[in-house]
Amino acid sequence: MHIRIETNTAARMLLCLGISLLCAAVLVSALPTRGEEAIYDRVIRLHVLANSDTAADQTLKLQVRDAVLTELSALSAACPDADAAQQLYTAYLGQLQKTAEQTVAEAGYDYACRVTLTRECYPVRTYRDAGACYTLPAGTYRSLRVMIGAAEGQNWWCVLFPPLCLSLAAEAKTPPQDAIPVAVSDGTLPSGEEQLLAAGFTPYEIALISGGGSPKTTVKFRIAELLRSLIGRLRN
Repeated sequence: MHIRIETNTAARMLLCLGISLLCAAVLVSALPTRGEEAIYDRVIRLHVLANSDTAADQTLKLQVRDAVLTELSALSAACPDADAAQQLYTAYLGQLQKTAEQTVAEAGYDYACRVTLTRECYPVRTYRDAGACYTLPAGTYRSLRVMIGAAEGQNWWCVLFPPLCLSLAAEAKTPPQDAIPVAVSDGTLPSGEEQLLAAGFTPYEIALISGGGSPKTTVKFRIAELLRSLIGRLRN
C-alpha cells in the first residue's frame, strides 16, 4: 500500500509538470515577438465613434470618416514614419475637429465633435484589399480618435499610418466584421507593401502581418489577445 501511494504521487507530480510545461509553451508562443512590438510603434490607427447606433448616426459617422480621410490623405502620404505622422496630426487636431463639426452641421445635426491623439488597446484585426491581407496583433497603438456627439454608437477602425485606408472614402460596400478593406487601388496608389516599406517596416514585419491570414498566425494573435485580457482582469 505504501509503494502504491508513492507511485500515485509521482504520477500526479509528473502530470502536473507536463501540464505546466504545456502552459508555459503556449504562453511563450503567444507573447509578442520583437517584430510584433515594433509594429505597435510603426502604426497609427483611426478610430471614429458614432453618436449612437441609429441608422442616421451610423451614416453620419461614415460621412465624418470620409471628410477626415480626405483632410489627411496628402498629409499622411508625405510622412516618412509614424513619429512624423504623429507630430503632423497633433498640429492639425484643431483643423480636423473643425472639419468633423462642419461635416456634422452640413448633414443637419448639432453634435459637438472631439478629436484626440492618444493610445488605445485594439483587438486582433484583419484588413484586406484586392490583393493583400494584413492582420495586426492585439496591443496598444497610437490612435487618432474622432468622437461624434455622445460617442456611444458602433465605432469604425482603420490604419491611418501607413496610409492604407486613404481610398476607403470611395468604398461604398459595408465590410464584413473580420475583413475590412483597406485600399481600393485604381493603379495610382502604391501597393500596401510599398507603403509599409516606405513607413519603415522591415521585410520580416511585413511578412508577419501579411501572413496574418494563415491559421497559425491568427491563432497566435488570438491567444496573445486572450492572455492580455486575462492578465488585465487579474490586475484589476
